[in-house]
Amino acid sequence: MEILSVSGASASDAAIIAVVAVFSVLCFIGLIVLLCRFVDFSGKVKNTALILASVFVIGFALRLAFALTIRGHRGDYTMFTSMIAGLRHNATSSYKGDASNSLYPMVYLIYLMFGGMANAMDLSTFDLGMQFMIKLPLIIADLLTAFAVYKTADRYINRATALTLCGFVCVCPIFFIGSAIWCSPITFTVMFISFACYFLARKNYAATISFGMLAAFSGKEGIYIFPAVCVFSVFHLVRAAQSVKNDKPKGMAVLGKDYRAVITVPVSFVLSFVVVYLLGLVMVHAHSYNPFVYIYEFLLAPMSEWKYFTLNGLSVYSIFNRSGAMAGARFPSWLFVILFALIIAGVTGVVYFTKRNRATMVLLIAFALFTMQVYYPDTTAISMQGVLAVTVVAYALNRDKRILYVLFMLGLCFAVNSLSTLAGMGQLNNLKDYALEDVTSSGVKAVTIIFSVITILTHLYFTVVTVNIGMTGQRRMLDSSRTIGGSLSEFFAVKKDK
Repeated sequence: MEILSVSGASASDAAIIAVVAVFSVLCFIGLIVLLCRFVDFSGKVKNTALILASVFVIGFALRLAFALTIRGHRGDYTMFTSMIAGLRHNATSSYKGDASNSLYPMVYLIYLMFGGMANAMDLSTFDLGMQFMIKLPLIIADLLTAFAVYKTADRYINRATALTLCGFVCVCPIFFIGSAIWCSPITFTVMFISFACYFLARKNYAATISFGMLAAFSGKEGIYIFPAVCVFSVFHLVRAAQSVKNDKPKGMAVLGKDYRAVITVPVSFVLSFVVVYLLGLVMVHAHSYNPFVYIYEFLLAPMSEWKYFTLNGLSVYSIFNRSGAMAGARFPSWLFVILFALIIAGVTGVVYFTKRNRATMVLLIAFALFTMQVYYPDTTAISMQGVLAVTVVAYALNRDKRILYVLFMLGLCFAVNSLSTLAGMGQLNNLKDYALEDVTSSGVKAVTIIFSVITILTHLYFTVVTVNIGMTGQRRMLDSSRTIGGSLSEFFAVKKDK
C-alpha cells in the first residue's frame, strides 16, 4: 500500500475521490432544492447571525478534517514551508526572482504573521503543527470567500438565498480543494476576486480597484480580471468626466454619485499600486526597488514565461497529450498573451458598453477567468479553482439557472481531475513527501483528457449563455417548488428566456 501511495493511486485514494464527487453532487442537489424553495422569499430570517456562524463552523470543521489528513501538493506545500523556515534567518530573503516558485507579495505578508506565530510557538518543528499553521490562513480565506458570496446574494436576491449560497460554498468540496486538500495560494486570489466582484456590483470603484490589485499581487490568476476591472472603471471615469463637463458642479458637489468616478478611479489605481508596492518590498527588496521591475516580475513575466505547457490541467492542450511539456520555440508566447488580453477586453467592452449592467460585468469576469484557464498554456490541475466562486457570485447577480449548469459540470470535472492528479502523484495522503513534477500514470492522464473535453464543451456553452445574457438581458430563472422532485424538474425544464 505504501508503494502504491507513492507511485500512483491506491484504493483508498479512489475512495476519497468517489466520496468527494458524490458529496459534491448531493450538495448541488441540496442547493437546487433550497434555491427553488426560496425563489419568492420576502420575509425576514430569524437568527441570521446564528445560522451564519453555524454554517462557517461546519465549513471550518470540514476543511480542517481534510487539511490535517492530506498534506497536499508537495510543490506548493514546500513554498510555504521554505518561506516559514527562512523567517528564522531573514524575513526578507525568500524571493529569488522567480514568481512561479515563490509566494506572491500579499500571500507572503499573510504568512509573515502566521509563519512567525508557528516559529514562536515552535509548531514548525513537527509536521502536523506546521501543516495546521500553513492551512489555517487558507481556510480563513475560503470562509471569507463564502462571506463575499453571502453579501452579494443578500443585497441582490434575498436573505434566505444568501444563506443558501453561502452554505453551499462552505460545505461543497469543490470550493475547498485548493485550501484544505491541495494547499494552493490560489485560495487568496479567489477571495480577493470575489470581493472585487461584490464591490463592482456595488459600484464602489475604489474597493473594486483595490481588491483587483490585491488579487493580481496574490497570484498569477489575479491578473486575468484586470481587463474587466479596467473596462468598468475607465468607462465610468469617462462618463463622469462628461457629466462634470456638462453640469459644471462646484465644490463638494463633485463628489456626488454622478461625478465621483472622475476622482476615485485614478486615485484608487495610483494608491492601490503604491500600497501593494510598498508592502511587497518586505519580500522583494533585493530585486525590485524599481516599480517597473516589480510590475514585470509579478504581472507580466508569469504570463509569457511559462513553467509548464499545461500540467494535468482542464485545458485544450491536455487533449493533445502535451501535459507538462514545454511548448516548442515556434509557439509565440508573447503573441498569445496579447491576443487573449485583447479578446477578453474586446468582448467585455462590447457587451458592457451595450448594456452597462454590473451583473453582466461580473458574469463577464467569470467568463474571462474560465476562458484563460481553458486556453492559456501555463495551467495546472488546481488553476480552475478560481472560476468556481466567481461563477457563484455571477449567479447571485444574474439568477440564470444556466449558470448553475456550468457550475455543476465544471465543479465536478475540477474535483475529480485535481484529486486524481494528487492521487497519481502519491500525494493524496501524508505518507511520503516526494515532490513529483509530472504524472506518469496513464489512468490519470486519461481522466484529465476526458474531463478536459467536457470542460471545453462546458466553456462553449458558457460562451453562448454569456452572450445571450449580455446582449439580450434575458434570463432563464428558477420557479418556486417545495419538493425535491419538483425542484429537479424545474431545474432541468427547458424554458423560454424572460
